[in-house]
Amino acid sequence: MSEKPILPTGLDALLGGVEKTSKSTVRDIELSLIVPNRFQPREHFDETKLKELAESINKHGVLSPIIVRESSTDRFEIIAGERRFRAASLNGLKTIPCLIDNAENQTSLEIALIENLQRENLNPIEEAKGFDRLKREFGLTQEEISGVTGKARSTIANSIRILSLPEEVKQMIAEGLIEKGHAKILASLESDEAIKKAKEIVQKSLSVKDLSSFGGPGATKKTKKTKHQDIKNLEQDMSESFGHQIEISETSKSKGTIIIHYRSADERETIIGKIKHD
Repeated sequence: MSEKPILPTGLDALLGGVEKTSKSTVRDIELSLIVPNRFQPREHFDETKLKELAESINKHGVLSPIIVRESSTDRFEIIAGERRFRAASLNGLKTIPCLIDNAENQTSLEIALIENLQRENLNPIEEAKGFDRLKREFGLTQEEISGVTGKARSTIANSIRILSLPEEVKQMIAEGLIEKGHAKILASLESDEAIKKAKEIVQKSLSVKDLSSFGGPGATKKTKKTKHQDIKNLEQDMSESFGHQIEISETSKSKGTIIIHYRSADERETIIGKIKHD
């Protein structure tokens, strides 16, 4: 391993001022001594894009060092830059420039998550799992996750909620067959209904707006048929904005009921918290 001069770059430059590293030297480290980040939220790497990056590295070299931390004697774990590491491996490189940091587990996950979020490299399921790991494994609140990632608290809450969907539906979301807007509404349905509606979205290429026609739990066919389209649109807009299924029932032009549906105690508490916070 060779050491290079101090560079005026680091995690701050890589992530746009989100986090700072504690080291400022770059070393060329053998790829065989580097392992992927066990806290990497990203589960899928596009092979075509990796090959394109490998071709770029072949022409121009690795322009920005990856960030690693020592995991054991002469072994290093990637914190950020796994795509560059994989592309370098495809290209047959023996070494890669690395910025060495002593980040703890939580910081490692935060950095990997932030890097992918800022570059929009995560699908909705990967993003939700990243938020959930910060919550479960490190005990961060939604407010704290918001502060770390720069995402709104409501966005984080809605994201984590889609993990409650059936595996079949989550797979459709991960594959890009269903949009995040669809997912937020599907998460408010019972499992069987969510699967049925998800298949309908894929088969009929329904947009998020098209879902304004679905009826909530307990809704009758007559209600769905006679409800004015403006009310359906309003239900859709409110459901998507609030992150929970909302149903509007009018008894007259000026009177009616707004119902917020939930399907678990945790979701109920989340709704109560949102109302109190607002």
